[in-house]
Amino acid sequence: MNTIKQNIKKVARPIYHKVVPEKVRARRAARLNRSLEYETWITMLEANENYDEKFEYNPKISILVPVYNVLDRHLIPCIESVLNQVYTNWELCLADDCSSWDSVRETLAKYEGNEKIKIVYRTENGHISRCTNSALEIATGEFVAFMDCDDVLRPNALYEVVKKLNEDSNLDFIYSDEDKIDDDGFNRHMPHFKPDWSPDTLMSHMYTCHFGVYRRSIANEIGGLRAGYEGAQDYDFTLRFTEKTNNIAHIDKILYHWRERKESTALDPSAKPYIFEAAKKSKEDALERRGLKANLEMVDIMYQYRVNYISQTNPLVSVIIPSKDNYKVLKRCIETLYEITRYRNFEVILVDNGSNDENKKLYQGLSDKYKFKYVYEKMDFNFSRMCNIGAREAKGEYYLFLNDDIEIINEEWLERMVGHAELEHVGAVGAKLLYPNSKLIQHIGVINIANGPVHAFAGLSDDNIYYFGRNKIDYNWLTVTAACLLVKASKFERVNGFNEEMPVTYNDVEFCFKLVEAGYYNVVRNDAILYHHESVSRGDDLLSKEKFNRLMSEQNHMYELHPEFKDKDPFYNSNLAQHAADFSYNMFKESKGKCTVSENIENFEICKKVINAIDRVYVGDKCVIEGWAFFNEKPYNGEIKIWLRSSEKSYIITTKRVYRSDLAIHFKRKVGADMSGFICEFDGVDAGKYDIYVCCKNKATRTKQHIVINK
Repeated sequence: MNTIKQNIKKVARPIYHKVVPEKVRARRAARLNRSLEYETWITMLEANENYDEKFEYNPKISILVPVYNVLDRHLIPCIESVLNQVYTNWELCLADDCSSWDSVRETLAKYEGNEKIKIVYRTENGHISRCTNSALEIATGEFVAFMDCDDVLRPNALYEVVKKLNEDSNLDFIYSDEDKIDDDGFNRHMPHFKPDWSPDTLMSHMYTCHFGVYRRSIANEIGGLRAGYEGAQDYDFTLRFTEKTNNIAHIDKILYHWRERKESTALDPSAKPYIFEAAKKSKEDALERRGLKANLEMVDIMYQYRVNYISQTNPLVSVIIPSKDNYKVLKRCIETLYEITRYRNFEVILVDNGSNDENKKLYQGLSDKYKFKYVYEKMDFNFSRMCNIGAREAKGEYYLFLNDDIEIINEEWLERMVGHAELEHVGAVGAKLLYPNSKLIQHIGVINIANGPVHAFAGLSDDNIYYFGRNKIDYNWLTVTAACLLVKASKFERVNGFNEEMPVTYNDVEFCFKLVEAGYYNVVRNDAILYHHESVSRGDDLLSKEKFNRLMSEQNHMYELHPEFKDKDPFYNSNLAQHAADFSYNMFKESKGKCTVSENIENFEICKKVINAIDRVYVGDKCVIEGWAFFNEKPYNGEIKIWLRSSEKSYIITTKRVYRSDLAIHFKRKVGADMSGFICEFDGVDAGKYDIYVCCKNKATRTKQHIVINK
């Protein structure tokens, strides 16, 4: 109705023609498409959730909510979302910070009779840190959870936390994914699908945020929240808390809805500028506690302070460059390395696996000019072996593996990488690599998806901000490229260097896997920027069938060595795409798994309005039926079931939805057609030949296919 009124008003006004730039229109269209995709993702992922698991360990969780001058339409949904939790062993600790609005006290009074709700009324306003501590003082739970008074929990928030604690009862800190809701609470958007525990990412920004659950004994030990850090009080708290424990887990589900209000930082980070200074102070304190030296630099576009660590020891860095018959490219690399790099305590080891006589002389000439070590050993190309040879010849405390097609364009790049590599918990440090003479991204980190390891956001412009600043502030990644990789020599030796059984591809990925398995965290510094003239020397592995087969062979070998990383990347959320590198949504996450089978006692009306197609029928150790279906009357989507029918038996099998963009294109006018895909995997059906019916809205259509099941 409101929409109709608004449209009438618009018609009544004079019409002014305004030219909207094409880029602006494209951004608007992209935002709308992203919003529609997220709505689809919500429908697919959250529709099939169930919360019927019983737990042996049922700790009490105290939810701490500081309250101050909040509207009823925000406060009441907040409180009710706690009351509606599936998990029941909780208490809600509300602290009113001497609100001046009568409505706040009146609303809180309505909940005073609930035995699971505790309310403390402060006699003076102390701001959010002191107010939250007042809630902490009355908490009795083994764990405490922070919640803002205008936000909303999903019904399974505490259930999922306790489920995780039953997997590991030693956990001290658990955080989840989150999204935003607008002021009226209906429009969910901007989901933050977070990585697993990432200490360097946390030093970049408060990525864990909501929903955070902490062991109360440690929260009390560190003194709760600190006054004077308002706006970043939870950030300061989490930095201090994680210095006390490594028992940290992440739940890759949306459990918290952060409300966007006009004055909220959820809507506009610049709304409260004092937050920046509080975050800066939190980082400065953390650095002092940890005995580290660093400069804090404002990244304006991100409203965050970057931590630029200052080297404590000025160590010798051994720059190891594999190369063969590539003089012009190598010359540019060497010249820019020596002429531009400000950090001077480095040596170069050039490893040549068999250049021809002419190039060998040219290489030797470069070596004589710049006085670096030239190692010549004729052999088949094996990048791993060449790197290991260079390491054996190196004298440095740190090894920098550098492709000969790298061009140095920033004088501070190496000192920034060295400062970060000196951190005890850090494994490999990578740089941001751009395609030459451009702002196009070649490397800011590698994600390990179902298709195998790929460069995140490759080929996109670095002028834009991608997925919570992945290309602007420093993040932990599972893998960084050996085109420019810095690692401490002792850590390199600890994981036995590069695997020489992987001579061409994935050797750097496998090396980074080993570092993560050893307990280190790999990181990319987005302020160490270089040009990468990629594949000048070796060519593209995808253009040759022989090279592609070798690529896949080495990938398979890598996963055989590290099966825990097959289809798994701790630093890339499972809710993000597994077949793309742009951090779009994973529409297929919950599309597989066994479905419920029951003997049919329902009567379905046979009807031609159930439009469908069966794409695949498979019988093996389990049965699989895939396809799409919808009821050809508005609304089109209904619950899809498979009806198997023989002369003797009849079964109904539930399905899981599958996102089908092809159906959205084909059936343009049918809203919801993209949600009409399905898959069902099942067993427990007697042997026999069954006709396949597809059911939707209690109507069924017989398909042209059947399934033969042999027990």
